[in-house]
Amino acid sequence: MIRTILLAMTFLWIFNAYATINNDKNSTEEASCLTKKYVASNNENIKKTLLTKLSSLSDSNPDNINIIRMYSGLLASGGKYKKAISVLEPFNQKHKNASLLLQECMLKDRIGNYEPSCYKKVIALKRASGINDTDYLMALFMISDKDFSQEKNLYMQGRDDNHDLEAFNHKKEKLLKIFYPN
Repeated sequence: MIRTILLAMTFLWIFNAYATINNDKNSTEEASCLTKKYVASNNENIKKTLLTKLSSLSDSNPDNINIIRMYSGLLASGGKYKKAISVLEPFNQKHKNASLLLQECMLKDRIGNYEPSCYKKVIALKRASGINDTDYLMALFMISDKDFSQEKNLYMQGRDDNHDLEAFNHKKEKLLKIFYPN
């Protein structure tokens, strides 16, 4: 079940990666191909080789959000949380991407390095752009922000399907273990 969730998350990251405009299309396509091979493989040696190639792509394309998203997502899904953080931190220091910053915050939280200020940066980015989405709600939830319930209710208005909010039925620690079980 958890493997299925992680695979689904990885494919969502791949899908989202294609939605982002990038100047280096070939590198993004190569990373996407490597990611697909990684997800499809059961051989740990092959996976290690693919991660090494993705690491190299990440190092040579440090501003490519698509490569950073795919590589850090695979690292996180494999339980390599500290390595994923080390990939996300430099990117997030240079760029304002709330989604990747939220991933960094949650990974830090998962390894016991809870930083409320990290989540507050996500909230500030979302508020500045006027976006009320699940990333925004997640950041509010993770710091037990007083506005969480009100913002969740606003998010739910006019929506028939709110299954994406079921994650908030768990306590923070359980939620982190669902997203990052290793």
